[in-house]
Amino acid sequence: MPEWSEILVILVVAMVVFGPHRLPAMARRAGRMMAEFRTAARELREGIEKELAVEELREVAKDVRSTTKEAGQQARKSLAESDKALRTPPPLARPHDTTPGAERESQAAVPSVPDLDLDSEETPSPPTASESGSDPSDPDHPVEEPSDRTEQADQPS
Repeated sequence: MPEWSEILVILVVAMVVFGPHRLPAMARRAGRMMAEFRTAARELREGIEKELAVEELREVAKDVRSTTKEAGQQARKSLAESDKALRTPPPLARPHDTTPGAERESQAAVPSVPDLDLDSEETPSPPTASESGSDPSDPDHPVEEPSDRTEQADQPS
């Protein structure tokens, strides 16, 4: 920063060169030029800051696009796997013990189901009483007698 003595020397030289009548107009012109310079410097600084902000926004947008692209790919993959799983039939269950005549306890309690031929149009008929082994007209067929619990409850012991 120039000292007061240097500024005074510059003013005296300017007064001698330009004269006292032109010096005020020259000072106004210099002031306007300084204001324009400051305005241009401020606009340049704001433009650079805006450009940096735009560049940062572009980087953020690029990150968001890549993230959404990855999420979309994962979602498509998951949907494809789900669709594939829904369209493929489940494998048939096989017993663990494959030796002939061996039955598991859970298999022994469940009656066998006849194989269904899904390609034929015939529907299997339910087993008849003779097929199931319980014919009520059979004399060896056990007959359940109704129990009268109400009568036993009424009689004193």
